[in-house]
Amino acid sequence: MEHSSPVEVPLRVPLIAGETTASYLARTAVANALTHSELLGALQPGRRARPPALRPAAAEVYLSPPSLRLLADLVRRPVDQLARALPHLRTGPLLEADTPQVRSVTWPNGAGQMPLPCCPLCMEEGAWLVSFRRRWTPCGCGRRWLVGDRGGYLVDTTPLPELARALLRHRALLHRLGPAGDALVADAHQVALRWWVHRRQVGGEIWRRREDALGMPKARRKTAPAVVYPETMALAEAMWTWEQRRHRPGANPQAWLEQVAEQLQVPGLAEGLGPRGEGVPLAYWLAHHTAATPTRGTPAAGARKGGSTEDHWTRLPDGHHRPALPGLFQAGSCLTWVYGKPLTSVGV
Repeated sequence: MEHSSPVEVPLRVPLIAGETTASYLARTAVANALTHSELLGALQPGRRARPPALRPAAAEVYLSPPSLRLLADLVRRPVDQLARALPHLRTGPLLEADTPQVRSVTWPNGAGQMPLPCCPLCMEEGAWLVSFRRRWTPCGCGRRWLVGDRGGYLVDTTPLPELARALLRHRALLHRLGPAGDALVADAHQVALRWWVHRRQVGGEIWRRREDALGMPKARRKTAPAVVYPETMALAEAMWTWEQRRHRPGANPQAWLEQVAEQLQVPGLAEGLGPRGEGVPLAYWLAHHTAATPTRGTPAAGARKGGSTEDHWTRLPDGHHRPALPGLFQAGSCLTWVYGKPLTSVGV
């Protein structure tokens, strides 16, 4: 009597830091000419029900500790090596079961909850990353933007070297200020996207030219997060200047607005709310980041020269929440409007 051969994985696919479990399993199956059922079945032997198909863009796969050990044996990698690379194979997300179990769970559909497609240039085409609540991020190679919205898509930013320069500025700000720098980028990006939605109030023809260069004329909204990146970085750096000023006596938000208006060449930013409402999002941001002189005799948090990244974080108002992980676009914004949904005026 013949017996079916056990599942074998002679080819190990490279690990990608931050990859979803479903994506890693799908890549492993394809590389070894296995069906999804064969691979998932090997992680829960004895189960009679047909395992679900692997759909990395739509659903994540969770394993119990015994199934994780079976996977480690199958791909000939230590459990801790898999767990370091794949976030959902770490202790917290594992299923609480003492027997081999596999469960497929549809990704939530909220902003920043869907996975991000991997860059095919420096990772692997068809692979997916856990978003960690990021809706988008530039790839480290500087030639693609990874976006989780609308089922996930990539933006080829190679035609626009100014986006690569903006990435370098983002990294430098993060290196200098820590998560406070990334939080200010999140704020500036919110403001810039609001300007884009309201008929490109700031970028104007520059943003239109970049949209044309990215080659998605029927999907301009999909490229906007990348298109506004250079102005985002200029504004984030200016926001840090205000963060330093607002803790000092006599801090003048109008003087800061005039400097920003001159830098971005948009006079309306400093003219009340501006003739086209350009000043609305910055007025809302300033309402959260008000001038607050420290108590006499007590230096402002982070005011001493060379303050630590912790000092820099304490300068931010309470509306900011420290990101769980380091990196670009990990911090949330204190501004509450959501790109892609109807935007209203101050008080969203």
